[in-house]
Amino acid sequence: MARVNKNGNLSGAIGNLVFVNRDGKTHVRSKPKKVNQSTNIRGAATGFGKNSGHDRILRESITDKIQIRNYRCFSINHRTRLRLTIGESTNQDCTTKMAYLNPQPMVGTVFNNDWQWERATNFYPEYNLSGQNTMTVHLPQLTIGKQIIFPKNAVQANLNIYAFTINANTQNIQTEILSSLSFSLEKKKDIPAQDWIFDIPQGTFWIMILATISYTSPKNNIAEDHKHTGTYLWAKSINP
Repeated sequence: MARVNKNGNLSGAIGNLVFVNRDGKTHVRSKPKKVNQSTNIRGAATGFGKNSGHDRILRESITDKIQIRNYRCFSINHRTRLRLTIGESTNQDCTTKMAYLNPQPMVGTVFNNDWQWERATNFYPEYNLSGQNTMTVHLPQLTIGKQIIFPKNAVQANLNIYAFTINANTQNIQTEILSSLSFSLEKKKDIPAQDWIFDIPQGTFWIMILATISYTSPKNNIAEDHKHTGTYLWAKSINP
């Protein structure tokens, strides 16, 4: 139904015509015809809807064990990345179903749009997963101002790195922390290079490495959207 706005122009629809006001001018166009969605489009929409609910459960499982500041963008970015891990898998009876397969798309998930991990850091660990289910992560020396960038007014920070397992293809999703590191970061205080070694249990699951940085200042004058950031650094699907 069309109506007259305060400038005397029509706005809305009359029959098959739609009136739109833009930049002081009135434009008219025909109503679009009904779009018949294909089976694939409807299936994708349904899958994305199911993924949204599943992602919430998965995120809550992780944040129950790992402190992540819940910025508004976090859930949206996480859900979008998780959707990219969905693919087709074949059961023993040769039936095909959709499942969460390769977790690699989760790497680089943006936890904070306003202070992204790439803006806050400039270091790249090296990962070596041996055939004996032993993981070795080589961390380079960390220097404030070079490998670690502080936002305005920050004088201290905590860098936390977690290795954990999670099975995204279960309803009762559980996050199991395998190992973790915590560093207190201060200006003019370097963190030496080191190797982080931990064992990986037998099973079918994702193994993921997640890192976060939280900043502090004596005056508590850091901008709210710069107090925390993080991302997934590494991810792999493990099968027995």
